[in-house]
Amino acid sequence: MTVKQIPLALVLAAAFAGLPTGCARGPAPAEAAGADAAAQVATDDHAGAAEHADATAIAGGDVPVADHHGPWTPDAPLIEGMSRVRTALAGLEHAGPAPPEKAVVTARAADVDAAISYMFENCVLAPEPDAALHAILARLMAGTGALRKDPADLAPVFDMEAAVENYEQLFAEPNAGDDNGGS
Repeated sequence: MTVKQIPLALVLAAAFAGLPTGCARGPAPAEAAGADAAAQVATDDHAGAAEHADATAIAGGDVPVADHHGPWTPDAPLIEGMSRVRTALAGLEHAGPAPPEKAVVTARAADVDAAISYMFENCVLAPEPDAALHAILARLMAGTGALRKDPADLAPVFDMEAAVENYEQLFAEPNAGDDNGGS
């Protein structure tokens, strides 16, 4: 898979556009103006997933990993949240003999959304890794929105898995490659 080379500044701008600011960190003065709009995005049903899909498309999918990038250290809530995402995605195995039932797809999408909400509420990151995380979470939210819209179409799962792989390139998470999903 070829990743489009998009300047990091564009990725960061797209990641901040319309997404909740700073996970659990306080908003900077420039961010405070958009706090009301950002808070609406963090609702349980993530009704704004389509807008986030647009931001991700602008960013070209994967957050670029610079050659000199030293992986960021995630905090405990980020590790927990991404573990929940991995577990939910594992429940959507699309390579099996029969695709999962629509109710299972919808439930796993809800599990991913709950994990994302948990991360927004609890993780605390520096601005640069926070912006990269927001772009990754936007891809996951776009995927869950598409799965809820058409649970029979599992194509969004591939991009969600790619988003998790991108996360693993950017963050040095202990146990991320373990069979138990990092927990």
